[in-house]
Amino acid sequence: MLPNANMIPLAIVGLVVTAIVGFVVIVLAVSWFSNPPFGLGDAPAQPIAFPHTVHAGAPEEGGMGIDCAFCHRNVTKGAAATVPAVENCVFCHGQINAENAVDRTQVSVDLDEIQRVVDRFHDDNPIDWERVHRLPDHVRFVHEAHIRFLTSGPERTVSLPMGTGDPVDLPMPAGETCSVCHGDVAGMTEVQPQAGQSLKMGTCVDCHRELNAATDCTICHK
Repeated sequence: MLPNANMIPLAIVGLVVTAIVGFVVIVLAVSWFSNPPFGLGDAPAQPIAFPHTVHAGAPEEGGMGIDCAFCHRNVTKGAAATVPAVENCVFCHGQINAENAVDRTQVSVDLDEIQRVVDRFHDDNPIDWERVHRLPDHVRFVHEAHIRFLTSGPERTVSLPMGTGDPVDLPMPAGETCSVCHGDVAGMTEVQPQAGQSLKMGTCVDCHRELNAATDCTICHK
């Protein structure tokens, strides 16, 4: 007996639906326990290109070697790292711009992008930077406390379930602390979430347990 002609399309539809549901379940599972698959967790495009390789990169590699806290000025003082206002950018780019001579043998610059920064300043128009690393609103993460732990205290070697997972010698220079969670930002032209680094609750709890820090719910949750 030949199958009903209507059954064949229904079977195909069923297979397609099953494949789509299976794909969604896999993506959600991977995203929940680690980071979204390649391409799905990429950082959003920024309104103006800001190459950290130029600003924070090592001078021997063509960067300026600017310390993270020079721009993210609240990172050693409070909860949020904060991003600089356009006025802060013009402290330097009032001189390093399309209208002034730039020694391009020392550092690679994009004069068009710099001019956009200067134009924003003259137009009294802020730069709406897009957030790259985002935590849920009910999660509290105080940068100052974590940087203080990593940069002060007696000499010791600890294992951090972050970054490469290799033992870390403390205290470490302030300029190196950001890379523990955020990766080698100084080596990123476009800042992206650190590959393979899960900023999930489990990672935070594992780190607190490893370092005998409090794991009470109210430590991190409002």
